[in-house]
Amino acid sequence: MKGDEFKIILEDINEKFDTLIEGHNSAKEQLDRDRLENKKEHEELKTDILDIKKDIYNLRQDVNDHRNNTELHAIRKKKKAS
Repeated sequence: MKGDEFKIILEDINEKFDTLIEGHNSAKEQLDRDRLENKKEHEELKTDILDIKKDIYNLRQDVNDHRNNTELHAIRKKKKAS
């Protein structure tokens, strides 16, 4: 193999490594973007869950307050007290 042929083969190998490295870096950047997006969505879901828990707590409190203020419950409580 002559020196020029060897030089051409080395240049071809270098180009293939450059292409491989470029693809790897592109994939890594996409993974980083996806990771950040998933983290943001996770935080939004946590916030939504906390809001739902608060709504459920308030609804439960409203139902209990309503139950305590109805005539039927008031009568039952009076009978138990007697």
